[in-house]
Amino acid sequence: MKKKYWDESFTPPEADKFLGAVKIEFAKSFEVEDRFLSAWLNHHGESQGKWLRARLALATGGLLGLSSQTSINWAVVCELIHSASLLHDDVCDQDSLRRGHSSVWKEYGISAAICTGDYLIAESFRKITEIEEGWHQTILLKLLSCSVKEIIFGQSKDVSFDALDMSWQQYKKMAINKTSPFIALPMMGMFKCRECTIDECDGLQEVSNYLGLSYQYLNDVENLVGINQDIFTDIYQSHPNGMLIKILDNLDLETKSTIKEEPKLLINYIDKKSFIEQKSNIHNLLEDAKNHFHRVPKVVQPVLISIKYEINERLKDLMEERQ
Repeated sequence: MKKKYWDESFTPPEADKFLGAVKIEFAKSFEVEDRFLSAWLNHHGESQGKWLRARLALATGGLLGLSSQTSINWAVVCELIHSASLLHDDVCDQDSLRRGHSSVWKEYGISAAICTGDYLIAESFRKITEIEEGWHQTILLKLLSCSVKEIIFGQSKDVSFDALDMSWQQYKKMAINKTSPFIALPMMGMFKCRECTIDECDGLQEVSNYLGLSYQYLNDVENLVGINQDIFTDIYQSHPNGMLIKILDNLDLETKSTIKEEPKLLINYIDKKSFIEQKSNIHNLLEDAKNHFHRVPKVVQPVLISIKYEINERLKDLMEERQ
């Protein structure tokens, strides 16, 4: 049984009360007449995630007093755009597994995965038009467009940099572009609809940047353990990896030069000590995020605590895996 990381004690009942409605609306977006696209969507839909983005949107919308219709539709939008990004990300990273199932590109080909992801992006924009308030539609369309651009900026850096030449600062920028929108977007949409202040929105963005970086960093560390993904693919395929960058920073120039000629040698430097160091690095990022919690409305701070809790729990499991 898959472990549940989300802690409902930090969030309002709305986060789960309307989750069923989100799943129904989300499933409707997968109903298409084209038999090829239908097969690809159904295969992708078999690997269900944690619905984290939906929970974030529902919880934030409920706490800020927005209508359930607005929160539900926005939650579906966020899940659709995230689902699209996974399809494209698997192609870029050549990941053959997605949540324990074969990825769409591996099963049906790269073209199928790209088409499926493109469809879900288009569907996410269409779904916004179902939101009741016209002015809500306008601000959410703009927000979604900007967020998709940020994700693409991050992904373009991911596929363009030589992983062994990447600096920590370059990695941070890439990871924040690539991952933080998926934390900020569900909540920011509700902030914009509630007309929160500029400082509150900036505070949420700052928190999301640290949490997004923590998420990406943790995912990179999990790649070197093989949790829910093929082990060491970041090494074999020269993908940017935060843990590997930190390890390389501690090596002398001669050793780095040798590793550049034979990247697989990096595996020899992945030991218990290096995992303990990464645990400390992720904890520091989470504390940086926590230091900005006060900038967002107090009523939604428990939602941010729930994200921090999830990352900590996953990190704890990872360290137990390494014992």
